[in-house]
Amino acid sequence: MKKNIIKSVFLIFIFLFSIEENKAQFHFNVSPGLQFNTANFGYKVNNFVPYFGLQILNGSANLSEKGERYDPDRGGIVPYEDKYKFSGIIYIPTLGTKYFFKETNKLKLYGTISFTKFILSGKIEVSNDSDANDELQSEIKKMNLWGGQLGFGTEYFFDNNFSVGGEFGLRLLRLKYKDTEEDLIYNPQTGNYVPSTTTNDYRFNLSPTYVRISFNYYFDK
Repeated sequence: MKKNIIKSVFLIFIFLFSIEENKAQFHFNVSPGLQFNTANFGYKVNNFVPYFGLQILNGSANLSEKGERYDPDRGGIVPYEDKYKFSGIIYIPTLGTKYFFKETNKLKLYGTISFTKFILSGKIEVSNDSDANDELQSEIKKMNLWGGQLGFGTEYFFDNNFSVGGEFGLRLLRLKYKDTEEDLIYNPQTGNYVPSTTTNDYRFNLSPTYVRISFNYYFDK
């Protein structure tokens, strides 16, 4: 299904850009708040507005723990300090299209559909674990997170270039995590260890509704 959505949107792009340029104009949209496509740039062709948006979330954390604990190597209680440094970034590209299907005075009704892919990247440093970052990279590769939106809304045009819109719709979020571990299982009847493969496959789906306000600018032809 995901491949079909991507293919369909790209076909819409190819089709719309093949139409006469004198019937088209560029479009810029900003939606306040944390969205799949907080800011996007599109190309209006007749009633269609295919668009592309990109959002970037960047964060970091520094944690430390200090105290005393028992050290078996030293045979006593010793002071310690563990430090954790984490930095991460999420790229959220969005590809979609909007279609105006009815116009009344300065109001235009539209429907929109979009697909979003979440691209994760991170780095971690642990004072007493040199392999922590390799483990984090391995976990990131096991995750696949994407989303989509289907919405309906209206735009009020103050003039031919600027409009304010309101939109209501359904959002789909899907997270897939797959992990495979190789292990040995002891068989007491034979006294031997037998190779074993354990596969963990997790799938999480979330479908909330959303409401948003947008500010739109359509550049002159």
